[in-house]
Amino acid sequence: MAEVAVTEQVHSVEELQRASAATGKSLALILTRGFLHPGHRKLVTAAAESGYATAIGVFLHSRQFAPGDSPALYPRDAAGDVERAAEYGADLYWGVGERDVYPPGFATELRLPALERTLAGVVHPEVLRSQLTLTFRLLSLAKASAIYFGELDWYKARCVERTLEDLALPCSVQIVDTARDEQGLAYSALNAKLTPEELRNASRIHACLSEARSLFADHGEDEVTRLLGRTSAALTRIPGFRLQYVHLLDPVSLTERQRAHPGDLLMIGGFFGRTRIADATRLP
Repeated sequence: MAEVAVTEQVHSVEELQRASAATGKSLALILTRGFLHPGHRKLVTAAAESGYATAIGVFLHSRQFAPGDSPALYPRDAAGDVERAAEYGADLYWGVGERDVYPPGFATELRLPALERTLAGVVHPEVLRSQLTLTFRLLSLAKASAIYFGELDWYKARCVERTLEDLALPCSVQIVDTARDEQGLAYSALNAKLTPEELRNASRIHACLSEARSLFADHGEDEVTRLLGRTSAALTRIPGFRLQYVHLLDPVSLTERQRAHPGDLLMIGGFFGRTRIADATRLP
């Protein structure tokens, strides 16, 4: 008979630390805004295969959203999240409390000014600061040894890594390849907000990124202006998709490239209606 996964629910820092210690393993943290999907399963699997106990942390707050966005636009399914955490094999489900993240009198904000300027077209500076502050605090509270991100959050992972190194918190940052559905669409909680027609059209995004990879790898196109121009043109032909940005970044420094190099990060973002869609791929 197959062994049934058991995921312990914790709702306080004390419970988390006690449950984590009881596993006898170092802890890997996977931070989410909830509405778990198979991309989170891939993170849990990768962390478990590296020998970590895994904790999925769920926290949704207005500070995680850019001006004009709202938590009200984000899908929620708390009961389903607990079930999926168990299905995915997580050891712990951490329902993060707001007072643990932002206790009364909390006044600290982490910043990376140079990267804020570099990433201005990708993420709002206030959101990036909130993400860094939130992540650093939760890693500290959890006493985690590792944190796992999907490739879609590459920029955030590198910013967190830079912060951890600068502030000497011994925690490993791991990035896992993007998990996609059968049509190539990157898994995201916000996919649930798309209409069936928008879902079909969103599935064309990956083909546009694959074409850019082919232009670079098979046809030797390393001129960034032409590479991104072709990619932008293909994306704007997707019905209903409003393109916000296309960037090619150095995967470590996150600075914009003038010439494309193997391993560079191609990032795109845009909207179907009010629903934000993002994708990313590495050049071969």
